[in-house]
Amino acid sequence: MAYAEKRGRSWRVRYQLPNGKYDSESGFETKQDALDWGRAQETDVKRKVFVNPSDGRKLFGEWITEWRKVLDVSEMSEETYDSRINAVIRPQWENVPIGDITSMSYRAWQTQLKSRFKKNYVDGIEGVMRMLLDDAVEERLIPFNPMPTASKRRRGRHVPVDTADEYVWPTPRQARLVAENARALRGFQWYVMILTMAYTGVRMGEVAGLRRDQLQLLGLEYGRSLRVQWQGQWLSKSAKHIVNRGETLESIAALRLADADRAEEVAKANDLAAGARLRAGQQMLLPKGFTLLPPKYSSYRTLILPPFLADLLSELLAMNTHKILVFPSQRGKPLRVDDQFYGRFWQPILHGQKAEPKRRGRRAQSALPAVEGVEDMVPHGTRHGHKVWLDEQGHPRVAVEERMGHKLKGVEGTYSHTSPEMELAIAKGLQELWEKSLTDEASTGAEWEIRRSS
Repeated sequence: MAYAEKRGRSWRVRYQLPNGKYDSESGFETKQDALDWGRAQETDVKRKVFVNPSDGRKLFGEWITEWRKVLDVSEMSEETYDSRINAVIRPQWENVPIGDITSMSYRAWQTQLKSRFKKNYVDGIEGVMRMLLDDAVEERLIPFNPMPTASKRRRGRHVPVDTADEYVWPTPRQARLVAENARALRGFQWYVMILTMAYTGVRMGEVAGLRRDQLQLLGLEYGRSLRVQWQGQWLSKSAKHIVNRGETLESIAALRLADADRAEEVAKANDLAAGARLRAGQQMLLPKGFTLLPPKYSSYRTLILPPFLADLLSELLAMNTHKILVFPSQRGKPLRVDDQFYGRFWQPILHGQKAEPKRRGRRAQSALPAVEGVEDMVPHGTRHGHKVWLDEQGHPRVAVEERMGHKLKGVEGTYSHTSPEMELAIAKGLQELWEKSLTDEASTGAEWEIRRSS
């Protein structure tokens, strides 16, 4: 039972915890205030909703460390969360007791974030922060999440919602022009890569992780396909691999790292001797660097290819020297979408470039025309364009979403199914778009194409 004690000029209350021990709280002006507070805590204990105030004194940085140890997410999500935590969340809150994070202090920080970063990045940071605080409530470190709820976020100055669609995606004609610039800049492989992105809608990571054995290019004209099985990502931490029966260090390196010669790195990461025998079910760590991971949201799928693209991919495989990957880098290594990729490849094929003579330390540079209307497009824009093309042709929503690697929700997702006829119709429609794009040799696009640039 709670009782109060005089402590100098103030009062302290001692109250019973769920484990039978007593805790205390000081600083009350009157004995009655101290008793009222202590009895309220004991009532919460009886109702099994008690949150120990002393738990709220845990530093937020300590809570982040504990939370990360039990977080079970994919390797890419783990990289993303760590990046947001280390770059933005820890510097602000690491040394703040979790119970001292208030709605007011959070709103002040939120205002700073919005002035520094783009909306998508701020939304991502807030998503991680909300998970951290929600789980702190679940662990009863704090009684409630101080982040404003949806019903309270509108307090303050009205911010109009921007309804304009500013995402830049290409028409089939623009996609062809971008691909032609890619061929002029780097060669046939890069021409085929841009067209593969545009006419399959695969994600950039799925392009980087596309293996030769995922292409089925024999058979009927519309019987050739691409299997989305992996995404290629560069990781700063080790991914995990569960050994299957018959696997060796070399086969794991070839399967997950796209390079059998990295078998020694796999052995070293697991403190194994070269050539060590593995047992089925054994958990292995993969070395840092390029790693093949399951596609986003486990969106495994097989895509029927339009004939022109199947023919191009067949020609590419006959030329390509990489043993495993379809689209390696210029140096024959796994493709990395970094600043060099954007600066030396992506931006020139969109914005064009001037011809430059060969100089000491630099190759000659051929002139490229700008592709009007898509100057601000990012690689993911080809995926958006693919979805638009299929919608314009009126293909069933279930077939379109399945090709994109999405799952329909609710009753529609339960009762809708993609038939072979739907898949064939999509491939035929894409072939028609390609053939139509070849007949348009105008130097400028249609008026609406130009307006696509935000």
